[in-house]
Amino acid sequence: MEKRLYICEFKVIGKADSVKEKLEEAKAQIREKRYGLRLSDKEVITFAIIINENKDETHEAVREVAAIAEIGN
Repeated sequence: MEKRLYICEFKVIGKADSVKEKLEEAKAQIREKRYGLRLSDKEVITFAIIINENKDETHEAVREVAAIAEIGN
């Protein structure tokens, strides 16, 4: 039986967005909503994941993980 519950908050950034700002926004949302803490008595591991969907010089969307942060409870 798994003793951990993994929670991921995903944010997508565009041209006007800052990776750092989106990461802080995701972390604040995880803390505010207390994801997972009310659902289980398991150890909750939370991650904020930022996806970059900006266009490159070929005008095709680039999808890459721009940042990941583990959030302490």
